[in-house]
Amino acid sequence: MAGKDKLRRRHHIVPRFYLQRFADQRGLLRRIVLPGNVRHSVSVTDATVAKDFYLVEEKDGSRSDRVERLLGDVETEAADAFRTVVDRRVWPIPDDARLAIACWAAFQILRTTVQRQSGAELADMLFKLQMGAGGKPQLRSMLRKNLNREPTEAEVEELWTKISDFDSYAVVPHPNSQIKTMLDLMPTAAYTFYERGWTLIRWKRKALVTSDHPVVLVADPDRPQWSGVGLRTAGAILVPLDRRAALWMEAPKAADEQLAGTTAMAKVYNWMIVGQAHKALFHHPDDDPLAGIDLPEPRGRLMRAYEQVKGFVYPDGMPPIPAGVDLPTS
Repeated sequence: MAGKDKLRRRHHIVPRFYLQRFADQRGLLRRIVLPGNVRHSVSVTDATVAKDFYLVEEKDGSRSDRVERLLGDVETEAADAFRTVVDRRVWPIPDDARLAIACWAAFQILRTTVQRQSGAELADMLFKLQMGAGGKPQLRSMLRKNLNREPTEAEVEELWTKISDFDSYAVVPHPNSQIKTMLDLMPTAAYTFYERGWTLIRWKRKALVTSDHPVVLVADPDRPQWSGVGLRTAGAILVPLDRRAALWMEAPKAADEQLAGTTAMAKVYNWMIVGQAHKALFHHPDDDPLAGIDLPEPRGRLMRAYEQVKGFVYPDGMPPIPAGVDLPTS
């Protein structure tokens, strides 16, 4: 475990090696803060940096940067794979390069601020659903256990007033929990990328943008919109590799191929990348990949069901199921 004075504390949500592929020779990017009113130059060294984002708390209470170092090892392997595929133009993609890119892409979609926010919102909603359903009877039982005595009505009412005011607080999971989820999901996510058919698209003149959430899940048009888009259910996955190249990952086991990119493809891909950005976009200072694309507002709350959760409050506990209602048995 690294000593306290040796901790890596400036953590890149999107790796520097990747951002460098969209930067100029000075290592500068053009950063566009959604919805586009703020545009400025930023170094790849400072872009997407969050302090202590991947630090974990060890059992003895100390903090460790071992996860950040693990991500650094994955990035080193991926950087070489990018050079193999994009720069050295090795084709078909060697298995080791394919695996390195798949692992990087898996971590990249799981490590971002979007994923962290989604996990926090889900934990917050589940807690509030439980509190709203249990009502005062549940709080009375909790207080009885914690106080080791029967709580007064005033104590129950005071706590219920605070707990049921859902907008006044948010449940935030411990970072260890969110990092554990990232590590647990990574192998399955990497396999999902690895097994798809990969199409490498290159452009000579047109350029791509990237974002703080650069791995793009593309909805399957044959699936209903309400079902959402996940790694396994996505119709395709778009990964911009640099300003002139992208990977389009289609159905599992489909054949790999290479394509020459067109102007229309570049515009559609840039539109997709913009659509899944969280707070900011990045592109080469000499490019204008956002021409003709309306930029959205930054993503606020990601889970729209929260408004329904706020109405799920039963002070006396959820009413019993009416007589005559059959519950599913399987």
